[in-house]
Amino acid sequence: MTVQLNNSERLVINQLLDTGLFTSKPYKPTNEVTNAIKSMKKPQFQKRISIYLRDLIGMAPENVQENILLLFGNEYENSENIHVLLATLKAVINLPELQANQKDRSVLTQTIVRQVHSEVIDLDEKEIRRIINQLFVDRFKLFTLDYPELTQSNQSQEVAEYWNVNPNFNQVAQAIVNQLLVHQELDLNDEQKLNRLLLNSRFISRESNFTLWNYLMDHKDSISQSWKNLNRFDLEIGDNYALLLDTKRQQVKSKPSVVAIAVAKAIHTGVSENNLNDLIKEQTRIIFPKNSIALSAVKEVLMDFGLIKIKNEFIFPTPLIQRFSIEKNNRGNDDE
Repeated sequence: MTVQLNNSERLVINQLLDTGLFTSKPYKPTNEVTNAIKSMKKPQFQKRISIYLRDLIGMAPENVQENILLLFGNEYENSENIHVLLATLKAVINLPELQANQKDRSVLTQTIVRQVHSEVIDLDEKEIRRIINQLFVDRFKLFTLDYPELTQSNQSQEVAEYWNVNPNFNQVAQAIVNQLLVHQELDLNDEQKLNRLLLNSRFISRESNFTLWNYLMDHKDSISQSWKNLNRFDLEIGDNYALLLDTKRQQVKSKPSVVAIAVAKAIHTGVSENNLNDLIKEQTRIIFPKNSIALSAVKEVLMDFGLIKIKNEFIFPTPLIQRFSIEKNNRGNDDE
């Protein structure tokens, strides 16, 4: 990796990796963000970011009128998510109430959900709303929750939820369409494949990723340095695993993931493969007593996170389990 990044470049890249979007009109920007926005106007600044990301993961971000977008992550390989994503773009752009460039950009949430449902008929409205929230509220932050001011007469009535649509929505929509087209043409080398896998799963093992593991062993110094350049990641390489450690690590909140971590911790010195289902059920009852969680989902996390290894029909925890802990105040919270 030849590009040495400055603080503003690191800030933009890290935000792209976290949310996928760095916009020139953020909500309540910090001084550091304001400085990065000023730097973003310089072509050389944008070029350096593009070179770094192309070398790292095989794709450069899309820039439409100073809105930098990077569609990276497993959610963009899911056909249902992409369908909802594109249908939401179409629904919002065609909304009559947003055509006149007025200051009030609040739209009834149900209006958008129903319009998207008319295009995505295979999903129910609850699932469509969940995906829109995941992409447009939590990730891109193009929608923010907005509630009408209540008067005395409607205090006791059910309050309708609105989304306030970011004024940059159309520009970001164009960037999304452009970037999706790029996805179809990606031709990745081994280093880019390795880095994408590390960024998506944070873990690889010798057994499950033999070809990329050999590449890592041959180039581990240069690959480790490319991650250190962001002042955020450390690549830990053990005898049989590699783990991308993130100083801004996010809490694991999905129920199967929480249960999988508890199961791996409960295995201790080992457990028979035949007893794994009972152990999963036991930990599920302890942590989420009101929920039914698929055994297959928990097993998938155990393998994807590299929390266990199987030998001679016996299951052992890996050293990685020491990297995880479960907060007590999350136990039994079936709504989390």
